[in-house]
Amino acid sequence: MLKLQKLYKSETALEILQEAILSGDVPGGLELTQTETALSLGVSRMPVREALAALEYCGLVERLPGQHMRVSILDDEIIKSVFQDMALLATEAIKNFNYETRRALSEFENQNDFHNFLVENIKSPLRKKFLFIVTGIYLPFVLKNSQGCTEINDAFKNLRLALANESENLKAAFENYGFVLAKTLIKIRKEKEK
Repeated sequence: MLKLQKLYKSETALEILQEAILSGDVPGGLELTQTETALSLGVSRMPVREALAALEYCGLVERLPGQHMRVSILDDEIIKSVFQDMALLATEAIKNFNYETRRALSEFENQNDFHNFLVENIKSPLRKKFLFIVTGIYLPFVLKNSQGCTEINDAFKNLRLALANESENLKAAFENYGFVLAKTLIKIRKEKEK
C-alpha cells in the first residue's frame, strides 16, 4: 500500500503528492489509483483526482487505463535535461525581451520572483508553459529543500550579473545555474534514499 503522510489543514493533496514524487518517496514507475491514494492521504477521491490531473499536466504522472496513473521516472539524466532545457528556453526568451524588461529581471534578488517575472514576460506559449512548470514545481522544491545553499545562490547571482551587464555569457551563466539546480535536486533525492 502507498504510504504518504496524512494531510494537514494547510496542505493539499497536490502539495503532498508533488513533494513525494520530487523527493523520490513515491518512486518512478509506481502505479497509483485514486482510491488507494485517497486512503493514504485520509481524504476523499475528489482532491486526489484533481491533484493527479494537475500532476499529469506537469508531467509528473502519466494516465493509464482504468483511472490509474503511473508516476513518471525522474532519474538523474531526466532531471539534468529538465534544467538544461530550462536554461536554454529562458536564455532564448530573454533575448526577445526589451532593455527595460531585461534590466527589471536582473534586479530581482528572490529566485522565485525572478522566475515568475520571467515567465510572465514570455510571449511564446510553449516556452511559457514549460518554464511555468519547471519554475512552479521543480524550482520551489529545490529551493525549499536546500535553504542557504551557497552554490545555488552564487550561480543565481552570476546569472543576474550577466543579465544586468548584457553579457555574452548569459547562456553560460544560465546553463551553470541550471546545472547547479539539477545537481542539488539529485543530491536531495539521494539523501532521501538513505
